[in-house]
Amino acid sequence: MIKAVIIDDELKSREVLETLLNQMVDGVSVVGTADSVSAGMRLIERTSPDVVFLDVEMPRKDGFQLLDEMRPFQFEVVFTTGHDQYAIQAFRNNAIDYLLKPIDLDQLKQAIIRVSDKKKRNLVNDNFESFVQSVKKADAHQRQIALSSSSGLIFIKIDDIIYLRGDGAYTHFFLKSGKKITVSKNLKAYERQLESYEFFRVHKSFLIHLPEMQKYVRGDGGYVVMSNGDAVDVSKRRKEGFMAALSKL
Repeated sequence: MIKAVIIDDELKSREVLETLLNQMVDGVSVVGTADSVSAGMRLIERTSPDVVFLDVEMPRKDGFQLLDEMRPFQFEVVFTTGHDQYAIQAFRNNAIDYLLKPIDLDQLKQAIIRVSDKKKRNLVNDNFESFVQSVKKADAHQRQIALSSSSGLIFIKIDDIIYLRGDGAYTHFFLKSGKKITVSKNLKAYERQLESYEFFRVHKSFLIHLPEMQKYVRGDGGYVVMSNGDAVDVSKRRKEGFMAALSKL
């Protein structure tokens, strides 16, 4: 079941789209609607949807600003608008589709098929990489992680990772050798794989290897200095969990 959220300042537009999704499109559940960017961000954080149907023009902040403030986001985006001049900008924001109002039912169904297909592909990739990781864990001294590339899989030792930085649908690995490896997979996928190896997500954009910290500087969230000298922010809402993780080292 695909979980969907609708963010649109027009009540009629929200009601029509919610009715279409719940009654006319199979495999979709609307888990919430919102009438503004701020309310939409709270709704997304609370429900963790698979897809967000997002209006462009809204009071105070628009749909593109919502995405900018939530990067890196883990959901698919379908823009819904009464204007066609935003199409290029929408796809630059990795939108999976762009629907003009009034919403055409067939186009809506095609958008959901795209969301479902992408979700299935990600699940297959996750399962395969999880299998590879389970094999590699057999030798604690040779712990490795498999990174997907266009030519196959790249294996790197977990102990060689200093930290990871998420960037939308991409993740950058920073290694002790000074090398940076970029893969087309979001940070959340690697958070699940590395959580048992003393990694902690200190910020929505950063997953750090705790043994590679050199210093923690206090503040609202503060920041940590890693073994390569890079400073990594700690978000205020993750600070408590971070301090608890440090106490277990």
